[in-house]
Amino acid sequence: MYHRDAIKAYQEAEQDFLVEGADPHSLVQILYTELITSLDRAHLAMEQADLSAKSTHISKTLSIIHVLSASLDFERGGEVAISLARLYEWSRRRVIEASRNNIAATLGEVRKAIAEIAEAWNTIGQNDPRAA
Repeated sequence: MYHRDAIKAYQEAEQDFLVEGADPHSLVQILYTELITSLDRAHLAMEQADLSAKSTHISKTLSIIHVLSASLDFERGGEVAISLARLYEWSRRRVIEASRNNIAATLGEVRKAIAEIAEAWNTIGQNDPRAA
């Protein structure tokens, strides 16, 4: 038990360190990474019928989706921001549905969509000379 607590404390400290020095682009990358990880963990928890872990990871997933949605700039982002808002709303509804009906495959659909956006976001960062 103490070992798991120590690992969790280390992971939280590491995440805090990553976030503190991150630029806005990197923060979104971190959120996407954490979102995908939470979806994977929720999926596994569903498969293992671990209700406590499922609840924890579904809650974290929904929180990250909310943060991503709330960070959209509709004035500067235009159609891209609108499309992302729709994706995040669709993701939120599907995660809730998956949780309610205990359908792990639905989380896989959301993960696939988010992973595609995360990959595109990472590519933008690699092509942006300001990111170097």
